[in-house]
Amino acid sequence: MNKLLRPLLLASALSIAALPAHADLKQGLAAVDARDYAKAGKLLADAFAKGEPDAAFYMGRILELGLNGQPDQQAAAAMYAAGSAKGSALAKNRLGLLHIQGIGVLQDYEKGAQLICEAAATGDANAAFNCGTLYDQGKGVPKNADKALEWYRKAADKENIAARNTLAGIYADGKLVPQDLGRAFQYLQQTASVGNPFGLYQLGNAYLKGSGTERDLVKAHAYFNLAAARQVAEAVEARTSVEAQMTPEQIVQAQQLARAWRPTPDSSTAAGALGADAKPAPAKAPAKPAAKPAAQ
Repeated sequence: MNKLLRPLLLASALSIAALPAHADLKQGLAAVDARDYAKAGKLLADAFAKGEPDAAFYMGRILELGLNGQPDQQAAAAMYAAGSAKGSALAKNRLGLLHIQGIGVLQDYEKGAQLICEAAATGDANAAFNCGTLYDQGKGVPKNADKALEWYRKAADKENIAARNTLAGIYADGKLVPQDLGRAFQYLQQTASVGNPFGLYQLGNAYLKGSGTERDLVKAHAYFNLAAARQVAEAVEARTSVEAQMTPEQIVQAQQLARAWRPTPDSSTAAGALGADAKPAPAKAPAKPAAKPAAQ
């Protein structure tokens, strides 16, 4: 996996689950949005007491991120364990990640993988991506490329950005599957369309090289420009390089294209959750937490 992919793979992958119907849970998350964490904690606790297991996940995220005081990893882990015991896939996945990382709990790859892949089996997209990553790395489970691909595809089918970026790389290099540049290009289009920085940058590369599509310097410049605006350092260099190959008219056209571009709404980036690290292993750097704890 290249150096750029590690920090950016999940940068915009703050996927969340659809909110359950319980009023206390919805109101609690609204309070988080308003940064009233004391109120949020009470509402979420009430929701959990009334049978909403996912409320424990959100309470855990508040504790883990220290949104209402100092971060408390052990208390967060206990909250995730409570939610996991009641059937919350969000809490189970997050608890599994903590066991993989050894944060607030004993580092235990086998237990972490068990929790994450159990959450994946319930249909949680982030857990599916994480389970695929564990099989890819052979961490807590036997290394198995076929199972990794299976879980990546399941996550991608649920619009998980990290899984789509991963599959784009897999189909582009052709080591685990027959090379399919067209399919890789399609995955990059999907992640770029919602504004994922890595997807935007790699789509620019695809247009520059004519990989899976026709070579187009105008589009390459536009996508590098969009990625550079999202702080992808390599995109700044790429934009400068491709600009040297373009006419002044093409540069104007590319800048107009970037200016007019708008992200397409995607269910995996919908609002309503607390930002979290979706990665189960240190081989991939965590995304910066958002103000509100996501279902990662």
